[in-house]
Amino acid sequence: MNSRVNSLLTSSEHEALLELRHALHREPELSNNEWKTQQRIRETLETFGLIGAKTFHDTGLYIDIEGTASGPRRSLAVRGDIDALPISEDRADLPYRSRVEGTMHACGHDMHASIAMGVALASHRLRHNFSGRLRVIFQPAEEAEPLGGRSVVEAGLLDGFDCAVGFHVDPSMPRGKYGALPGAITQSADQFSVTVTGSSAHGATPHAGVDAITIAAAFINEIQKVVSREMPIDDRSIITIGTIHGGHATNIICASVVLEGTIRTSSPA
Repeated sequence: MNSRVNSLLTSSEHEALLELRHALHREPELSNNEWKTQQRIRETLETFGLIGAKTFHDTGLYIDIEGTASGPRRSLAVRGDIDALPISEDRADLPYRSRVEGTMHACGHDMHASIAMGVALASHRLRHNFSGRLRVIFQPAEEAEPLGGRSVVEAGLLDGFDCAVGFHVDPSMPRGKYGALPGAITQSADQFSVTVTGSSAHGATPHAGVDAITIAAAFINEIQKVVSREMPIDDRSIITIGTIHGGHATNIICASVVLEGTIRTSSPA
């Protein structure tokens, strides 16, 4: 095929992708609840003759496209995630802004799903131009447990494939361009939860208790030194404390604090 990327889509496919992206953005769904999203994706596939998409992880789905040309029977998987984030959208000027209070596509997964759809539609129509198999995976629950990415692996959706491609939108990238580098580009992420246990006392007698909030505050400050003093400078590690919960009265020494966060690293270790 000797075509530019934009010319691979017909006008009807292009319009369908725009409508899909806007619809997903208007009605975002959180991890493991992407039921409407799944249905919209399935309906768009079927509109263009892609029948038989299979479900995984309840709210995810994938479709296989077989090339009909002669040649090596290589296989490629393309993955786009589909879940949104618990963030409110403050964009009154956007005609397709989120209509779901407290939820929006703030990480671009509406675009990822639409890009993956574009790959599926164009590849299906042009399947006589390639041999082998293409699998397009619409992955749910990238943002929160239970993770859809784990289900992709456990369900064997990548078994036997020569290559798998993931991608992510980047606002700093010029329109119409894409970037690629050898090796890791984005970091892996692990979630953690820490419970700090002290003992309660009246606020007037702090010496009679063990202040879990003070300990938690010290922990938050100290853990950042792991990145600045323990990790190689080229690893781009990040430790984020995203939530902290503790205490129930202004005049009581807090007995328990729960901290939750993520560790991100580009190191395979």
